[in-house]
Amino acid sequence: MEDKENAGSAAPPAKRPRRERKALAELPTGSATNSASAPPPSPQRASKPRTRSQVAREATAAEGEDARKRKGSADVTRPVVSGQPDAGAAQGSVVPYIGDIDRYLRSLEVRQSRRPRDDYVGTIQKDINAKMRGILVNWLVEVAEEFRLQADTLYLAVTYVDRFLTAIAVPRNKLQLLGVASLFVAAKYEEINPPKVNKFSDITDSTYTNQQVVKMEADILKYLNFEVGSPTIRTFLWRFIACCGGNCGSAKQLEFMCSYLAELSLLDYDCIKFLPSVVAAACLFVARFTISPKTRPWNSTLQRNTGYKVSDLKSCILRIHDLQLGREYQDLDAIRNKYSGRKFGCVSSMTPPEEISASFLRDFSR
Repeated sequence: MEDKENAGSAAPPAKRPRRERKALAELPTGSATNSASAPPPSPQRASKPRTRSQVAREATAAEGEDARKRKGSADVTRPVVSGQPDAGAAQGSVVPYIGDIDRYLRSLEVRQSRRPRDDYVGTIQKDINAKMRGILVNWLVEVAEEFRLQADTLYLAVTYVDRFLTAIAVPRNKLQLLGVASLFVAAKYEEINPPKVNKFSDITDSTYTNQQVVKMEADILKYLNFEVGSPTIRTFLWRFIACCGGNCGSAKQLEFMCSYLAELSLLDYDCIKFLPSVVAAACLFVARFTISPKTRPWNSTLQRNTGYKVSDLKSCILRIHDLQLGREYQDLDAIRNKYSGRKFGCVSSMTPPEEISASFLRDFSR
């Protein structure tokens, strides 16, 4: 991993009013908090160099386009890729290795050292519960938006939080410190110009000092053994969208809906028990169902390209559907507000049917 220690600074958007922030130690254990509406869309900025995740997505998109041409199939949707002159070269250089990359990522996501325990609340953590974790993730979404960080940075930060909490007991008044330091580490790994450490301490209303953030950063890296490049839900989601989109609305709408559902899953402690690839596939299922409720969301193409039957995904599908309907974590609204804007096609305002047809949740017959 290239060392990008404190390189550059990402200033908050101009004229954006500073929202009041609280340390998690001040928050009630089981009540709602931080229900402020999402910030207005950020003004356009000059394009910056692509991150490693963007390059990988471009290669995946190229693979999807190649599959579409070979098969003459209309059931392939690909995300919009960078228009930079060297994008094609990056795609061409990676495409031959896509199969090997996918197999490697699948093997990586199941490694015990990179998987958080799904029972750390109540076993390892005595002062933190699932709702407090959700409050932290909701806050991290707002911070990532304020700093204009890549979505991949947010996903990585949440994985660091869960992996750290799997083994090390953290008092409630240090949970926000763990979250902001995890975002700091993820930004150094993923961003071209990550914000400096003082930005991360300031965003907590100076609840923590620069030294405390740096100390927690060191503790996180030491525990993770510097294994900070683990695949996330988003890693698999882009591949599934590119190769298995289908005819359930526009490609962009499907992309936004999948991203919205995937971020909602970050709030949910119960989703930790599912592999990232399972959550990604379940989000694709629910997204297709939301856009076209009368059309069967899964088919042989999706099963082949994701490697999952509906029966493999059923539990996760129902959980994502509950999150989408607001049956869980309804009071944590940063993600809903974020995706209610035109920038993301207002997808959070799309309401799916209350129930998913039982026939859709059965494996299809060949």
